Amino acid sequence: MKGQKIELIGDVVRIDEGKVTVTLGTIVTVDQDKVRLVQSYVSPTRKKALIDEPD
Repeated sequence: MKGQKIELIGDVVRIDEGKVTVTLGTIVTVDQDKVRLVQSYVSPTRKKALIDEPD
Protein backbone atom coordinates (compact mmCIF):
# COMPACT_ATOMS: atom_id res chain seq x y z
CA MET A 1 0.00 0.00 0.00
CA LYS A 2 1.37 3.46 -0.84
CA GLY A 3 2.79 5.26 2.21
CA GLN A 4 3.13 2.06 4.22
CA LYS A 5 6.28 1.90 6.39
CA ILE A 6 8.63 -1.05 5.93
CA GLU A 7 11.87 -2.07 7.61
CA LEU A 8 14.92 -2.74 5.44
CA ILE A 9 18.20 -3.90 6.95
CA GLY A 10 21.57 -3.22 5.32
CA ASP A 11 25.10 -1.97 5.81
CA VAL A 12 25.91 1.75 5.80
CA VAL A 13 28.28 2.66 2.97
CA ARG A 14 28.48 6.45 3.28
CA ILE A 15 27.10 9.39 5.29
CA ASP A 16 26.98 12.84 3.61
CA GLU A 17 25.22 16.07 4.61
CA GLY A 18 22.14 14.48 6.14
CA LYS A 19 21.97 11.61 3.61
CA VAL A 20 22.86 7.98 4.32
CA THR A 21 23.78 5.45 1.63
CA VAL A 22 22.90 1.86 2.54
CA THR A 23 23.52 -1.45 0.75
CA LEU A 24 20.30 -3.48 0.45
CA GLY A 25 21.42 -5.73 -2.38
CA THR A 26 21.51 -2.49 -4.33
CA ILE A 27 22.71 0.92 -3.14
CA VAL A 28 19.97 3.17 -1.70
CA THR A 29 20.34 6.75 -0.43
CA VAL A 30 17.83 8.07 2.13
CA ASP A 31 17.52 10.99 4.55
CA GLN A 32 19.41 10.49 7.80
CA ASP A 33 16.28 11.03 9.93
CA LYS A 34 14.61 8.03 8.23
CA VAL A 35 17.29 5.57 9.41
CA ARG A 36 17.90 4.09 12.84
CA LEU A 37 20.93 2.30 14.23
CA VAL A 38 20.17 -1.33 15.01
CA GLN A 39 23.61 -2.49 16.11
CA SER A 40 26.59 -0.27 16.82
CA TYR A 41 30.02 -1.02 15.44
CA VAL A 42 32.46 -2.56 17.89
CA SER A 43 36.05 -2.86 16.73
CA PRO A 44 37.65 -6.29 17.12
CA THR A 45 39.94 -6.78 20.10
CA ARG A 46 43.42 -8.26 19.79
CA LYS A 47 44.21 -11.32 21.83
CA LYS A 48 47.95 -11.21 21.12
CA ALA A 49 50.37 -8.33 20.55
CA LEU A 50 51.53 -7.65 16.99
CA ILE A 51 55.20 -7.72 17.97
CA ASP A 52 57.13 -10.70 19.27
CA GLU A 53 58.21 -10.56 22.89
CA PRO A 54 61.97 -10.95 23.55
CA ASP A 55 63.05 -14.37 24.83
